[in-house]
Amino acid sequence: MVFITGDVHHPPDFIKRLWYGELKLREDYEIKAGFEFVKILSEHEVPCTLFITGKLCDTFPETVNALLLNDNVEIGAHTYYAFRGPLYGYTLLIPVYRRIFGASYGPKLLIRHDVFKTTYAFRKLRVQTIAWRTHGYEGNDYLYSLLAKVGYKIASDCRSNTFKFFKRYGIFHVCINMPVDDLLPNMPPKERSRWYEKYLKLLNIKAKREKVLVLQLHPANMALDDFDFLLKVIKTLLKLNASFHKISFLVSNGVLKSQRGDYMCAKP
Repeated sequence: MVFITGDVHHPPDFIKRLWYGELKLREDYEIKAGFEFVKILSEHEVPCTLFITGKLCDTFPETVNALLLNDNVEIGAHTYYAFRGPLYGYTLLIPVYRRIFGASYGPKLLIRHDVFKTTYAFRKLRVQTIAWRTHGYEGNDYLYSLLAKVGYKIASDCRSNTFKFFKRYGIFHVCINMPVDDLLPNMPPKERSRWYEKYLKLLNIKAKREKVLVLQLHPANMALDDFDFLLKVIKTLLKLNASFHKISFLVSNGVLKSQRGDYMCAKP
């Protein structure tokens, strides 16, 4: 059983785009990559879950709605600001928040503001999402308790070498158990090629050993090699007769009991 997930962000503010050297890129390059990502998966009848920011919903509402027309994609929330913008000092306040409050997300008041703003952004598009992934995988106990109260059922922030699925603070946690691709944009081409090769070897091994795999593949990062690596991932899994699901499948009727018995519902 395989769950392919990815994160899609809104463009950084002008100040950060200038700092990152991203002015040469279109503002909608991430959502466009998301479309291509979903298109390729759909061609192979593979569903996925994309975690997108609330700010992206407000910035490109028509584009997000168009993405939702594809039955193979499920949308989850990925915070509102993704720790960007003035409330995060254009990312400069992140280390300060981490030092003072123990989380990059900031103080409880800011977390609450961000969660409700995110939820409202989705509701404006008439999207009821039950899945959440915190930017940087940096959620905390207060966040998870709040998410459960608001109506979210799943959080996918944890990472593990083996599949773990547990309930804590009123919400189910689904751990990513394959390497994340966050550093790919900063790698030189040769190092990136080696990463691709190692990933595919590990994927082939773990797909045979693990009953469940949760992958994290950013559409924008998959675009770095024109989605060639993504295709190799899909073909590797298809050859092994993997079954693919959206992440909400884990909390659909009848699945929880099966997960506890067969797929190691681990304790945190």
